[in-house]
Amino acid sequence: MADVTKISLPQPDPFNIQAVKRYVFNETGNIMMVSTDEKSDTIQQSVRDVFAEVSVFFAAMTKAISQSKNPYGKKDSNGNLPYYSLYNYDALEAVIDGSGYFVHVNETDISYSTSSWGANFSKELIEAVLGLATGSGELSFAAAMVGTMGKEGVNISGQSSSINSKVANIIFVCEYLMGMPIVSALVVTADTKTVSQTVKLGPCFKEQSSTTTMVVHKDTYMFITPSFIKQYAGDLGSIMNDPEYLKLIMQLESLVERIPTIIGVYEMPSNADPIPVQNGDTLKLTSTYVILGEYLGKSVKDKSSLGFEPTNSTLQINPSTWNDDGIKFTVGNTSEDSAIASIIVTLDNGTTLNAGSFSIEGKTK
Repeated sequence: MADVTKISLPQPDPFNIQAVKRYVFNETGNIMMVSTDEKSDTIQQSVRDVFAEVSVFFAAMTKAISQSKNPYGKKDSNGNLPYYSLYNYDALEAVIDGSGYFVHVNETDISYSTSSWGANFSKELIEAVLGLATGSGELSFAAAMVGTMGKEGVNISGQSSSINSKVANIIFVCEYLMGMPIVSALVVTADTKTVSQTVKLGPCFKEQSSTTTMVVHKDTYMFITPSFIKQYAGDLGSIMNDPEYLKLIMQLESLVERIPTIIGVYEMPSNADPIPVQNGDTLKLTSTYVILGEYLGKSVKDKSSLGFEPTNSTLQINPSTWNDDGIKFTVGNTSEDSAIASIIVTLDNGTTLNAGSFSIEGKTK
């Protein structure tokens, strides 16, 4: 049995003083600003830039989700699918897992019991989630936020199918701590039945003095701002014409809809980092390559394949591993001459993707 070291509690130190924090929410409650600077509301420009980028990302994420069709929603009388809600767990999960900007650091389940309703219930629930005692402070957005989560829960509960029967919300916490910017994201998740039943029972609490218990799951992420958005704190009136901003929206939208996407082709040296292969470059017979992407499925006999276009019997392409985010392959050429062809990826769902056009080197003598 290994030796066990007994941990002793540290002795009180009068020089260790916890900093006092001030906080403020935006209008919707989705962005919380926290500062340890009690004397001034002025924040240095570099920190303001970081926090401004969070606002831009939230705007792009909101737009991407709201203009993506929900394949699990109820169709209207004209047969049209509804758009995702910002409170839909499936959509939020797709952005969080696929964007690469979120680092998961903590998760916990919170059991919250109350006999109150309306503004008090909403305020208490938000405080429990944030771990923040607001005292007499107003959280004017709380009732609307909790109410909307409840309505989304009712909508999802009424659907014929869904990837997950959950409702969720995200809160970005921008902290200015001792001169340093720190951004985290809190994602609150609840079962749709629990949320929808709580909302429906709400008006009865006061009359019947009922008590309800609501269990919510909280995930905490460190958020890494997307630095490729240029001049994010600049002219917001022209940002919709910024190609980098539009590219971000399209990228997030493809994650929400889980659209198969090819990022690029890379050579895989045995003892070095992957090397990008551009259109028109030569693929060597002695090298291993990988097609990187999103939602590429898996290799299924007679359903998924790699091939060349135009078809050339002298060219061979051999996939060795195939998963959602990458397909590793080698190429062969049975003739003496080099050839130019496009690599066509056929997924198990029938979707075809063009990975690019390349020159295939001739057979070595």
